Amino acid sequence: MKQTENFSDLQRQLETMNEVLRTSNKRHYELLESISDGFCAINREWCFTFINNSLENIFKKQRQELLGESLWSVFPIDSHPGIYNSILQAMKELKVVRFQEYTPEFNKYLQFSAYPSKDGLSIFAQDVTEQVRMIEALIESEERFHMLANNICEIFWIASPDMGEWYYVSPATKHILGLLSEEFEEKFPEFWQRIYPDDLQKVKDAYEQMKERETIVEFRYQQPNQPMQWIRGKGQPVFKEGTLEVVVGITEDISKIIEREELLSRSEKLSTVGQLAAGIAHEIRNPLTSIKGFLQIIQADRSVPPTYTSIMLDELDRIESIVNEFLFLAKPQQEITFEVQPLRPILEQVIGLMQGEANLKGIEIIVELTDLALLKVRGNANHLKQVFVNIIKNAMEAIQAKGKIKIVGQVNKEKSILTVLIMDDGPGITQERLKKLGEPFYSTKEKGTGLGLMITRKLLEDHGGELLFDSEIGKGTVVYVKLPFIE
Repeated sequence: MKQTENFSDLQRQLETMNEVLRTSNKRHYELLESISDGFCAINREWCFTFINNSLENIFKKQRQELLGESLWSVFPIDSHPGIYNSILQAMKELKVVRFQEYTPEFNKYLQFSAYPSKDGLSIFAQDVTEQVRMIEALIESEERFHMLANNICEIFWIASPDMGEWYYVSPATKHILGLLSEEFEEKFPEFWQRIYPDDLQKVKDAYEQMKERETIVEFRYQQPNQPMQWIRGKGQPVFKEGTLEVVVGITEDISKIIEREELLSRSEKLSTVGQLAAGIAHEIRNPLTSIKGFLQIIQADRSVPPTYTSIMLDELDRIESIVNEFLFLAKPQQEITFEVQPLRPILEQVIGLMQGEANLKGIEIIVELTDLALLKVRGNANHLKQVFVNIIKNAMEAIQAKGKIKIVGQVNKEKSILTVLIMDDGPGITQERLKKLGEPFYSTKEKGTGLGLMITRKLLEDHGGELLFDSEIGKGTVVYVKLPFIE
């Protein structure tokens, strides 16, 4: 009787344990069915023993079709060597393996996690196609951004909210500012040092304003051993949910734009002066001739002290000279006759002409024209003489007494350009005044009209040439006459 009771107790315990086991299995089954990841169990013979609903959706097959079938019927070894090698590794080495593969059959990127046991493998498969596509799109977008930013002529930059850190600076910074993009943050103090002193505070104020609103600033910038540049900077803040995230901007070299504007302004001034010349020069010349004739009669009669008539005649000569300059500006270009001729004899003739006046003032003229010996230019000899007479005369007037004028010829064969440098050791000219040289009615001389250099510049432009100036206070002035040559 006692044995029967013991057997009944044992049977009840066994039923209870089975119920617990069934309940546990049911919970595991429900859990595996409810998860969004695909799940399957594989035995040691590579056959499916369990497949959840999510994996059915990924494989696009019913579990009844797959249970008992080989894993390699879904992922053929020849076309999925990556999956085969990873799963084989997990089974052989009994270690967890995680990997990602693109499956052409399902047109999906799947991320696998394989957990080995003595009975086989438990494999989780997650569809990460959307995430991969987003990453690929992001990478492609970033590549396009870098391609665009790296190839535009302007500098594109992104800075921290306080502009103390530079997140990105495009490579154009080397060409425009003379600083490598990868060392821009480290050498940023050099950027400030190269800004023209008069513009420095304006630039600093603009950079502060960029943290609050879109700001544009134009300033002068001087690289070592390079001409002065004009730079335009534009920056604006980028906010996210009311918080300043970054400051972005573009920096560009606008030197050519400024130069074109100056040329246009100069051209308009020249046109205006030409129109004035045509309108008034002839009207002045006729009465001027009469006045001068009567003054000469009075001078011969000696009824007026000679000092007075001499002063009046000198002033009339000066007025006549100005009128002649007006008339020259009014002449159309087609009246100029050009011939191919060597430049050096023209220069030597002008220097010989000016030598006497230089000797009287104690000015030494040093000449180095060897490089120009075999070069010819296409031009008008008289007009070229007038160009060099005007420039050398200006240099002598700048020195006033006792000094040196050095005239040097240089050749750039690559560009077929010759340059004649006329250098004086006079007092020099400030940068502000230097920029205005060649404009009508602007002169550094007390009684100058500014027409002399304007005419000189016009003559050179008629010859396809260029007139440039460089000067430093206390060290003198250099005038560059550039002309195309024929070798």
